Amino acid sequence: MTSTNPILTQPLNIQRWALLVVFAFVAIVLALAWPNSSAAQTQNKASLMLHLRHAIAPGGGDPAHFDVNDCRTQRNLSAEGREQSRQIGAQLKALGIAPTQVWSSQWCRSAETAKLLDLGQVKPLPPLNSFFQNPSAGPAQIAELRAFVSELDPKGGPYVMVSHQVVVSGLNNTFVGSGDGVWMVLTGNPNEPWRTYPANTQTLALPPGF
Repeated sequence: MTSTNPILTQPLNIQRWALLVVFAFVAIVLALAWPNSSAAQTQNKASLMLHLRHAIAPGGGDPAHFDVNDCRTQRNLSAEGREQSRQIGAQLKALGIAPTQVWSSQWCRSAETAKLLDLGQVKPLPPLNSFFQNPSAGPAQIAELRAFVSELDPKGGPYVMVSHQVVVSGLNNTFVGSGDGVWMVLTGNPNEPWRTYPANTQTLALPPGF
């Protein structure tokens, strides 16, 4: 009958403990490098801006007696447009988008779209207003909006803007349908203030890298 010499097995036990310590240290480093907390995920989205066209509002342009302060004189959301707005908001919540700021055009169809997203207080932002019936105002207005977005903190979002086709197109050189938009990833680089990706709200997904 043989017996185990404790002196001979001691180095083996020390090696096992050393390996356990190394594995534990590696696990901690990996956890810090790739955090899974919702707070960390929200921080990763801080550079995102979603620029939406207002939801479905049948017709085109605005009536001749348009008054920005009177929704009764404007082209407004239909029941389908209101439901579309709610669904977009629900998708954004499911994606973990909790905006720090929500801005909209002063036009009622844009303001109502932003409100029905249910993502927080909506603030009017005049550079988001439609210039469809006054195209000559477009270049100066887009320049003002471009300057506004360029000055946003890329670590202070995510942000949401709701406006009109002419504004989305003027700022991002793309056509979007009612309720659709673009993701603008803010860079903080004055030479390229943001990168643009499509945001199809029928099945909304985050841009690459998020």
